[in-house]
Amino acid sequence: MPNLLLTNFCNRSCPYCFALAQVRTGTTRPNWEMSREELTVVLGYLDPRWDMVSLLGGEPTLHSRFPEVVKEIADKGYRIKIFTNGATPYLRRIQGVNPLELNIILNLNHPDTYSRSEWEQIEANCRHFGRRLSLSFNIYRPDFSWEYLKKAILDWDLDRLVRLGLTQPIKGMSNAYLMEEDLRPASVRLVRMAEDLALDGISLGFDCGFRTCLFTVEERGILAECGARFLFGCQPVLDIGPDLIVWRCFPFSVEPGVKLTDYRTLAEVVDYFEKKWAHISCSGNTAGCAWCDNFLCQSCRGGCLSRSVILFSPEETHA
Repeated sequence: MPNLLLTNFCNRSCPYCFALAQVRTGTTRPNWEMSREELTVVLGYLDPRWDMVSLLGGEPTLHSRFPEVVKEIADKGYRIKIFTNGATPYLRRIQGVNPLELNIILNLNHPDTYSRSEWEQIEANCRHFGRRLSLSFNIYRPDFSWEYLKKAILDWDLDRLVRLGLTQPIKGMSNAYLMEEDLRPASVRLVRMAEDLALDGISLGFDCGFRTCLFTVEERGILAECGARFLFGCQPVLDIGPDLIVWRCFPFSVEPGVKLTDYRTLAEVVDYFEKKWAHISCSGNTAGCAWCDNFLCQSCRGGCLSRSVILFSPEETHA
């Protein structure tokens, strides 16, 4: 299931931004956005019987024809997932889409990082979509707090699942992310977070990039009891931008992408990126991966590949 970068424009400047190499912020719209013709080409590689279309940016709702784009995709029978910061009114302008076919993931940072008007838009969007909207939380410092997430979910009656992202380095950039020495303290705190949220029926869903060794066996048991949905993988996601350029995933978007139309299927694109980075992905993030049973049987991919690339490229910098 690839992600479609509708526009490279964003109204926010998150320090850990995964799309930093492609995103541009400011008060004017750029002219780099996916055209309707390009969208048609991308959909030609998908099948509505089993594929979901994921829309992101930048901030996807800032695409000049966002409501029309969403409706066009829905009219072709696709389920739609929208990744948004929720700080614009355009999300609520979606019309003519079956609510059951729409899933919204709103990335929510600490309230102190928003202006009053931005927070008002976030609240309005959350109340409008209710249980069709789930929150996303990206860990980029080990002393993170989560109380505001719980309050938002309960006050605005949102979906009881929080998507959990572990911030990763972008090859060639200097975004904020957790250093190796911060991963274990952050993981311990994450278990406390899961236990606290579980008291209110809220569970966590792991995004890619986590490693099994970040948690003890006992901690993994606690997370399971709290309803956590584990993911210890790292595969090519395929982020497709305007001009039909495809990247392995955003942490690699500073690298030259490939042209979608040079390939017959998305599986061929995935195979290309798998082979390109196979010499590093076979090592994992740590020396211990070499004799880890979880890594050897591929139930854990050894963490985010971009982190492994940094290990092999010491000239890369950290914010």
